[in-house]
Amino acid sequence: MKPVSNFKPPGRGYNRNMPEALDVTCPCCEAALKVDPETGSVVWADRKKAPPKDFDDLVDRVRSQKGVLEEKFARSVQHTKRASEILDKKFEEARKRAEADPTSKAPHPFDND
Repeated sequence: MKPVSNFKPPGRGYNRNMPEALDVTCPCCEAALKVDPETGSVVWADRKKAPPKDFDDLVDRVRSQKGVLEEKFARSVQHTKRASEILDKKFEEARKRAEADPTSKAPHPFDND
């Protein structure tokens, strides 16, 4: 057998008939994928859209989300109230310490530089 002298190793431009991108359908979610044949990476994914839902289902979903949002807002308000109470207590404690020892200086944030 005669050795092949015009052999080109695989690489860029090796197979001129190779398409720029391969069109593949995902078996799980049925998304249309474009895959780069050289790297094997997905360059584009076109997800399949969900079918339109019933209007009543959407209204129920909005109502359920409204309840969740109200709960989150109430927790946020309670957290803010607690935070302001904590800051008030810290301020009162610092004021008491300052009144107890009027000769000491208050710490300055730039003194440690």
